[in-house]
Amino acid sequence: MKIIWISGKCSYGKTAFADSLIKEFEGENKKICKLDGKDFIDSLVKNIKIRNPIDNFIFCFKKYDLLVLDDIDYGLLGKPVTQRAVKEAIQKITDDNKTKVILISQKRARKMRNLKLNSNCCEYIRLKAPSADFKIKLVEEWLKKEKFAIPQDKIKEIVDKSNNLFQLKGLLNQISFFVKQEA
Repeated sequence: MKIIWISGKCSYGKTAFADSLIKEFEGENKKICKLDGKDFIDSLVKNIKIRNPIDNFIFCFKKYDLLVLDDIDYGLLGKPVTQRAVKEAIQKITDDNKTKVILISQKRARKMRNLKLNSNCCEYIRLKAPSADFKIKLVEEWLKKEKFAIPQDKIKEIVDKSNNLFQLKGLLNQISFFVKQEA
């Protein structure tokens, strides 16, 4: 696949999932460019406004093996012309099959019809809320990394109180802060 579009609600692990894909590319010594989607869009729009040849803009990204655009949906809702321009740019960046693109968004592709790409070249992945088992394993990894121990029943309590990964990490940070203060 030339393009992977990862979508899901805030704190469902989209960026973490993309980062795991980035690590694979890094392990193969590939050139990677990770940008905030807003920066990519602003730069594209600026190039269009000053009538810079779009090929100059595209050329800047074709030198990478992987282009990652985080929060690509930011500011694109209700802007069909800009969506089409971004779509055309991404298609041109990936047309030689050398550069792969990862798009990360909270919104599904169907919410941005003019940006939606052909399923022959784009794989759509919608992340759901992390399961309790996943969150438990994640907490255990964080605790191991921090060389910190919490009883299993407390881990379950933390997991049960969190709806997403931000809340989970926040609760874990609060507990570790208070435990370190007592020590």
